[in-house]
Amino acid sequence: MTLQKILLGAIVLALAWGVLAFGAVYPWAYTTLAIACAVVGGVGVATGRNRKAASTRLTIGLMTIAFAIALQLVPLPRRALTSLSPATDTFLSQSDFSYMRPTNDAEPSDFVDPSSLPWRPISIDPAKTVLGLGLFGAFALFLLGATRTVSNVGARPLAMAVMFLGILITVLAIIQLAINPNAREFTLIYGFWRPKYVSTPFGPFVNPNHYAGWMLMALPLVLGLGYGTFERARLDAPPGVSHPGRFAMAEEGGFVALCAFAFLVMGVSLVMTRSRSGIACLAIATALPGALIARRQPSSRARASVVAALALLLLGAVAWAGVDNLIVKFQSTQAARVSRLGAWRDTLHIIADSPLTGTGFDTYGRAMQLYQTPPRTVYFLEAHNDYLQILAEGGLLVGLPVLVVVVIFAGDVQRRFREAPKTGVTYWLRVGAVVGLVSVAVQSLVEFSLQMPGNAAFFAVLAAIALHRSPRLTPKFKPTT
Repeated sequence: MTLQKILLGAIVLALAWGVLAFGAVYPWAYTTLAIACAVVGGVGVATGRNRKAASTRLTIGLMTIAFAIALQLVPLPRRALTSLSPATDTFLSQSDFSYMRPTNDAEPSDFVDPSSLPWRPISIDPAKTVLGLGLFGAFALFLLGATRTVSNVGARPLAMAVMFLGILITVLAIIQLAINPNAREFTLIYGFWRPKYVSTPFGPFVNPNHYAGWMLMALPLVLGLGYGTFERARLDAPPGVSHPGRFAMAEEGGFVALCAFAFLVMGVSLVMTRSRSGIACLAIATALPGALIARRQPSSRARASVVAALALLLLGAVAWAGVDNLIVKFQSTQAARVSRLGAWRDTLHIIADSPLTGTGFDTYGRAMQLYQTPPRTVYFLEAHNDYLQILAEGGLLVGLPVLVVVVIFAGDVQRRFREAPKTGVTYWLRVGAVVGLVSVAVQSLVEFSLQMPGNAAFFAVLAAIALHRSPRLTPKFKPTT
C-alpha cells in the first residue's frame, strides 16, 4: 500500500469522524478533526507528486486570508483601534471593565490619556478568533493536501467512500426517526447522546439543517459517480450493440443501480429533515447536473428520459418522506422569516459600525450580545447568512481576500474542465463536486451549515475533487476551447 493510498484512507476517516461525531461541534470533536486534517493535509502537500494540482495563486490566497485574520489579533494603540474598529471600542467599553483602566493602575476618569490605556486587538474575543484561525488553517491545509492526494490516486475511490458514508448516516437517521417520530426535540442521538441545547437532532447532527447541508454536498457527487460509471460502460461496450444492451453487458450495471439507490435514499433522508433550505436546494443539486446530463443525450427521447428519471427520484423522495408534513412545514415559515430578517438587520448594523476590520473572526455570537435588538426570544450565535457574517466578523480586511480566493478557485476549476476530456467518471465527479459546492453555497444564504467543522471538512474535500488533476491525464492531450 502506497503512502498516497494511506492518505486517501485518512481523508475518508477524517470525513467519517467529522459527520459521525455530531458534526464535530464539540471541542473534543473539532480539535481532533482539525489536528487530523492538518496532519493529513501537510503530509499530502509534502509528498504529493502533482505539485500543480492546486495553483500557487490559490495557496497564496488562502495564506492571505489567514494573515488577515491574524491581523485582527495584533494589539493596537487605543487611538488606532478606535479609528479602525469603532465596533470593538463600543463593545469593550460596555462589556469590559478593564478596557478603560490605564496601564499605570490609576483609577479611570473622564480625562484618561488614550496613550496610557493598554493596547488591544481588533477582535472583541481574541480566544474565539484564535480558534477560528486554527480551524481555518487546518481546513485550508487539508484542501491543498487532499487536492494533491486525489490527483495521485483519482477521485473515484473517495466518491465511493462518500456514497457509503451517506448510506450509513441515512440508515442511522431513519432508525432514529422511526424510534421517536413525534417528539424529535427529545430524541437522543445514537440512543444515548442528548444535545446540550434544545434542538431537533437528525441522524448524527444536532440540527437537521446541517444534516441537509451535508447531503446537499454528497448527493450531486453520488449522481456524478453513477452517471460517469454508466457513460464509461456505454462507451466501452462492443460496437453494434444498442445502448440498453451495452449497459446490460457491462460489469458496472450493478454499481450504477447501487448509486441510484443511494441517491434515492439519501434524498429521502434530506426531505425527511423538513429543512426548508435543504429541500429547496435539493432541487438545485438535482437540476444542475440533470440538465447537463440531458444536454449530452443524442436524441430528444433520451433527454426526456433523463428528465423523467430525475423527476421520479425527486417525487419518490418527497412521497416517501410524506407530503402532508412538508406542506405544514413550508406553511409555517413566517416566524423563521421574521427572526432571520431581524438577525440580518442587526448584522448590517455591525457591518456599518466596523466596515474595514469587522469585530474579529468567529466573534459574531459575542457581538450580538450588544447588537441584537429585542425581543430576544432567540439568541443568535450565527447570522443565518454566512456572507453577511463574514463581513460582520472580518470587514473588508477579510472579506476582500475571501472574494479573491473564490475568483481564483473558480478560474482554476474552469482550467481543469478545459484541460481534460468531457467524458468519463473523472469529468462527472468534477461536475458533481462543483454542483455540491454551489448547492451548499446557496443554502448558506439562509443557514450556517458550513460553520459545522464536519461539514467544513467535507467542503474542503469537495473543493479538492473539483480542483484535482486526473492521474490518467496524459501530457499529450491538448485542452479544448
